[in-house]
Amino acid sequence: MTVRDLVVDLCAEHLDAVTGEPVPLQVLVRLLAACGVAEQSTRVAATALRRAGWLRAARRGRETLCTPTAALREAVTAQRERVDRRLVPWDGQWRMVVYGVPETDRAARERVRRGLARAGFGPLAPATWVSPHRAALEEVRAELAGERTSRLDLLTVSVADPGTTDGELAARCWDLPRLAAAWARVLDGLDAVSAPEGPAALDQHLRLRAEVRAVLAGDPLLPAALQPAGWPARDVRAAWADAGARLAAAARAHVADVLGAVAPPALHPAVA
Repeated sequence: MTVRDLVVDLCAEHLDAVTGEPVPLQVLVRLLAACGVAEQSTRVAATALRRAGWLRAARRGRETLCTPTAALREAVTAQRERVDRRLVPWDGQWRMVVYGVPETDRAARERVRRGLARAGFGPLAPATWVSPHRAALEEVRAELAGERTSRLDLLTVSVADPGTTDGELAARCWDLPRLAAAWARVLDGLDAVSAPEGPAALDQHLRLRAEVRAVLAGDPLLPAALQPAGWPARDVRAAWADAGARLAAAARAHVADVLGAVAPPALHPAVA
């Protein structure tokens, strides 16, 4: 969990839900203090997001006002859409990438591996990665655009060996026991949600979102046919729809209370 992630989630999940007005930076500082974030850390993260074009800043006297930009919202929406694309029914086919990178370019090799992982692929062999998702090849084209690959074959394949099941293939490509344990910890956290209010609700909601995102980053979101028995991610979705929704409502109520004490801003020219 990074402070930058917390600022993005605060903007996308809460500020956008309760106000369309610019928010004083000091309010972001106050809200994130509930998560144990130091004022300087929040200011540094906000500055980085402003430089990335995800926050817009303006001045009101000596005060800095922040507004989430369309770029921030589009990035959050793209993340959600990527997850949604991986939850469609499986067509029984695997998408395969076979690639080559010059031996001397270790940095490029690592970038390719990270791009493959982000696109939902797992390593079947050192330079052969697979994914069960229909949209995976389109995603990996975007991820690897501009990389120095000496070979990049994008294939759609199926398991032909009667002695190997699709589930066994998935177990070779991802550390499913580790992922199951991570999802079980998330589920424990959701099951422990009671009825927090005020800063505690915001803190718990942002932390649980960060934990879910961290696990999702390494989860290929395997179709049900490829999941081991008792796969806990199924229960996490149901628990998040319940406990997560209750937490979000309480957190937004706290954000609205804090914003209610802030006078409507009068804007001056934007700062760089």
